[in-house]
Amino acid sequence: MATKLTAIAFFLFVLALGESNDKEVNGFGESAYAVHWDKDSPPSQEKGFGASAYKVSWNPDDASSEEKGFGASAYKVSWNSYDAPPASSPKAPAKRQQIKFQTGMLFLKKNLHVGTILPEGTMFARADAPKSVNFVSTPLESKYLTTILSHFMIPRGSTKAKQVADTLRSCGKPVDKEEPHMCFSSREAMSRFATKEIGVSSARAAITRIHGNETPNSMYVVEQITQLNNNVVPCHPMDFPYEVFYCHRPKEVQSLRVQLKGLKDGMPHVTAIAMCHMNTSDWDTQYFELLDGKHGEPICHYMPTNYIMFY
Repeated sequence: MATKLTAIAFFLFVLALGESNDKEVNGFGESAYAVHWDKDSPPSQEKGFGASAYKVSWNPDDASSEEKGFGASAYKVSWNSYDAPPASSPKAPAKRQQIKFQTGMLFLKKNLHVGTILPEGTMFARADAPKSVNFVSTPLESKYLTTILSHFMIPRGSTKAKQVADTLRSCGKPVDKEEPHMCFSSREAMSRFATKEIGVSSARAAITRIHGNETPNSMYVVEQITQLNNNVVPCHPMDFPYEVFYCHRPKEVQSLRVQLKGLKDGMPHVTAIAMCHMNTSDWDTQYFELLDGKHGEPICHYMPTNYIMFY
């Protein structure tokens, strides 16, 4: 069960719930409410965030249009079939599908060292998660799907409705004692969950930060690597009309803080958070083929700006 849930969590971490970029129009595109991490404000210690966390300013007046949707997934993945991938395991599916991932975000651990140049087109910025300001959230259970769709006027059968249903199914997976997981619509609750699972007095929260203006032409080179902890709780946003994060405590992982500088003058630099899966022996061979690696060797992924890593 633990191995299966690790696989599910990895898919949730790496896969977009939609099948293509059409989701930007018909599904969850730009965020409903802009989120601003204020690096100049002191950490919110009373809410459980440590030195790496920053005050969040929600601006409900800066709402995007309905056409734009609610929030983009962190890693865009396209499958060359008409059906979405099964959220069960990264083992080879019955019908072989081509895995695609966002440029530069997935890599072999052995290739991470000072001086490594990330592929051109690597971008860490993501649309921030939306937040509802006038809605008392229902439990994140599939039986409340109709209530949620009705409240947010999401048409049944639409791409958004499917994504809401997928999120509720992911959040409703059975509890696993070895690798706990849970969905939250409260950052305070996320912090409490992480603190308990990690076993510390107050879990610290780390996020990826971009210093400067990122563009599709930005190129980065690794300047410094710092190991954070092997006992972590990563949380990532789900496709939903208000802010929902999926948090879990994976096994056999390493978390890292990677300092990246622009390859040329004027390019931004990034303080990136990364997580490495040290045991990939049961992963689909396509991951290793795409990354030119040996089956079972450690694979890492960077976390975009709208993820949170507790350690």
